[in-house]
Amino acid sequence: MFRNYLKIAWRSLLRYRVFSIINLVGLSISIAFCLLLFYHIRYEQSFDGFHQKKDRLYRCEMTNVYNTPNDEVKKSFLSFLTRREDEKNSDEFPLVVGQDMKAVFPEILSYTRWLDDDEQFIRAEGQLYKESLMMYADSNFFRNFSFPVLKGDPAKALAEPGRVVLTESTARKYFGANDPIGRTIEIVSDSNKLLSVAAVVADAPGNSSIQFSMVLPLAAHWAYVRDIQDRFNHSEHYLVVELKPGTNPAAFESKMNGWMRGYYFPMMDSNQKREPNLDLSHYRWSIRPLADCHNNVSDWGHFTDVKSVHQLTSIVIVILLLASLNYVLITVSNAAARSQEIGVRKVMGAGRWNVIWQSWMETQLIVGIATAIGLVLAWAGIPLLRLAIGSGVTTADISLRESLVGGVAIAVVLGLLAGYYPALLISRMKPVSILKSFQTFRINPRFSQVLVICQFTCCVGLLMAAFVIDRQMEYVAHKELGFDKDQVLIVDNPSFDRAFGLRLKERIFAFAGGQPGVMKCSGMNGRLTGPHSNNGFLLDGQQYWMRTFAIDYQCMDLLGLKLLQGRGFSPQIPTDTVREKRAVVVNETLWKMLGNRAKLGFYCEPIHSTIIGVARDFHYESLSKKIEPAALALANGWVGEFLLKVKAGKTAEVLAALRSNWGAMGEQYPLEYSFLDASIAKMYEPEMHWQQAVRVSGFFAILIACMGLFGLSAINAVNRTREIGIRKVLGADLRDLLGTLTKGYVRTVVIAVLIGAPLSWWLMNKWLDDFAYRIELRWWMPVVVGMAALAVALGTVSYQVWRVARTNPVDSLRSE
Repeated sequence: MFRNYLKIAWRSLLRYRVFSIINLVGLSISIAFCLLLFYHIRYEQSFDGFHQKKDRLYRCEMTNVYNTPNDEVKKSFLSFLTRREDEKNSDEFPLVVGQDMKAVFPEILSYTRWLDDDEQFIRAEGQLYKESLMMYADSNFFRNFSFPVLKGDPAKALAEPGRVVLTESTARKYFGANDPIGRTIEIVSDSNKLLSVAAVVADAPGNSSIQFSMVLPLAAHWAYVRDIQDRFNHSEHYLVVELKPGTNPAAFESKMNGWMRGYYFPMMDSNQKREPNLDLSHYRWSIRPLADCHNNVSDWGHFTDVKSVHQLTSIVIVILLLASLNYVLITVSNAAARSQEIGVRKVMGAGRWNVIWQSWMETQLIVGIATAIGLVLAWAGIPLLRLAIGSGVTTADISLRESLVGGVAIAVVLGLLAGYYPALLISRMKPVSILKSFQTFRINPRFSQVLVICQFTCCVGLLMAAFVIDRQMEYVAHKELGFDKDQVLIVDNPSFDRAFGLRLKERIFAFAGGQPGVMKCSGMNGRLTGPHSNNGFLLDGQQYWMRTFAIDYQCMDLLGLKLLQGRGFSPQIPTDTVREKRAVVVNETLWKMLGNRAKLGFYCEPIHSTIIGVARDFHYESLSKKIEPAALALANGWVGEFLLKVKAGKTAEVLAALRSNWGAMGEQYPLEYSFLDASIAKMYEPEMHWQQAVRVSGFFAILIACMGLFGLSAINAVNRTREIGIRKVLGADLRDLLGTLTKGYVRTVVIAVLIGAPLSWWLMNKWLDDFAYRIELRWWMPVVVGMAALAVALGTVSYQVWRVARTNPVDSLRSE
């Protein structure tokens, strides 16, 4: 029986191939697009795939109002779905905490500490390399975290001084195809420390919360002895504890905080003597399951923005819903053309359930074919994910088995959802009324109009989202930031060696002075785009933070920072270099915050500085954050980045000269440079990727909805053939008929706009709340989107309208 149903279904698909092709195209595109987004979501949400003990491992965190910056992550759009993911607690602890906790709490089986090091230069085989993912860790690091070991014993390597564990790619970079075990590398900036390669492990996956290029013994770090002796003076280490099976995390956390008050609070009390307004009542420690850390706003490794995952999931649901509605509409319109076939089959003895099973079999067959095509398209489209939304997923991250299982699940679900209503509709056809005079079965399109309203409501929402996001990103790209970001070349100081830094500074300034394409040259420590130095201050008993930028002379002029009062730094004024009561230029926000405590040329006690000028506020972070208090101080001679203001059209010339002269200026170090405007654009990559995702989703949504509307217009054409023939006989011209036939579509789309516009207005207002500086939604925005949707809808049905309006009325009336 199943084989007979399948044969009949296949013949029906071939007989009505126009409808079948439309359905196949719509479903295949929808399924491929949704699978691609599912691949990205699974990649982002998967917990790295390598933790053996992830159910027992917890990251230790501390919540401390004393150390919480002013711009703490705010609760906004979709935050109600993110539980604790928006919390940004401190995850760095003093070195001694782990061992002291293990000695006190029997619930702790083990603890693992590690420290991310700054960028270092490594010499291997006579070549110099810059590494930014160096890590110092306890010897049990590779026992608690199951990164695959390729060679050697990493646990033994981390227990012995002078050893190092390399990742596979790092070992290949240093030694090529040669066996790295036993070979030596040097840390150039750490007194030429020699390290012997003792083990090689696989690279951390791109979605791993822990990223590294090499791991050294924790005891080998230069500050290890200092951190033990100073105990609580330095908080720089990540701490993960392994709890015994059956331990209640909440009870352990409460117990840990009770112990902490007698263990850690005495140190805080000593700080309280210096800061008498410090409130310890809000200070606590907490533990977070390691799996949850993958979704938490954090400074370590890779983390997933859960709100972005929810947004992409919503898009997937909308696209699948549109695909299902589209199939229903086209199948219903096809049912009108197949009415006499169904009538003949019923007269020949087919029961209602036979018709239902036959209709369902056709649905499952076409959905199955579409799913197969969608799987192929999705697999081929994986590289496009990186271009579209910056995804790190590759074909290696996709399981063929999971793809097949997911494809079958999608086929079954879509078949049930999309095939239910058409199967019932077709099964209700009465053979007598259909075959009498061979008249065409009349289908009431009201339910189909409801489906089209649902489709276009979703389309209006996506179009409105794409429109608003485009406007916001255009606003971001063109907003005045308070400084000149264009044509600013940033050359990195490759070493922390002060003597070399001063030599390099002299050489860079000399180079810039001899280049006609360079207008100005200066330097600063840290970039405007981060990282920044935070300094706390108390004001009226409240704790505040200010960002401090150490700059060289001429930096304000080079960046175009505007002075509202006072002056900038000058080498002719010796007091600018006094360290005890350092001279600073504050921004407007800090000046207003200080109020009458701030006077030009006088020492300001709250910020422990002498204010010599007030600069106009400038955006040193993303526009999602408000401008915070900031101060500019004079660097102490050494600078981390050199800024060169390049004339327009001279960039290639200056870069070529810089490369050719770098060997003499940078000595043994490689050249690294960037541009300020590119660094600023990088801050908005998540928003740009979301913009691309919504754009593509809106395009597919409109495409699918238009297919459904094409089906609805086919229904209308079948149902109104005789009416149009009579109108033409009575003298109606083509323009009258076009107005009559399109009036219903206009009404349908207008209703969809009236429903979708307020909903999308509310959603996009919530999305814009993530930006401290944003556009305002205007009344004309949904009007533009609605007119666009209406134009697309009318363009879609124009063919059917034109075809029916051009039909000879004699043929129309004879067919009736």
